[in-house]
Amino acid sequence: MDFLTLSELFLMLCLIIYMIANIRIGARKTTGSALAGVAGFTIALAIFLTLVYNVAAIEFCRDIAFAILILSPVGTIAAAYALAGGDL
Repeated sequence: MDFLTLSELFLMLCLIIYMIANIRIGARKTTGSALAGVAGFTIALAIFLTLVYNVAAIEFCRDIAFAILILSPVGTIAAAYALAGGDL
């Protein structure tokens, strides 16, 4: 393995840890922390899927990452509202 592949795999590990931290932040009952947690999770997931595309050359990961980045504001607001205790 070359250095670039190792650094991409290390970045993927860091992003997984960051996503777990954002799940914890998003699970709080305030709307602001739920928005921050879900927004951070969606951005980290999109970057993670882009890295999967670069490392493993799985074509649909890039398309899913693009859709997540385009649709994440709507999903972030809806998920934060649901996590804060509201009904959709």
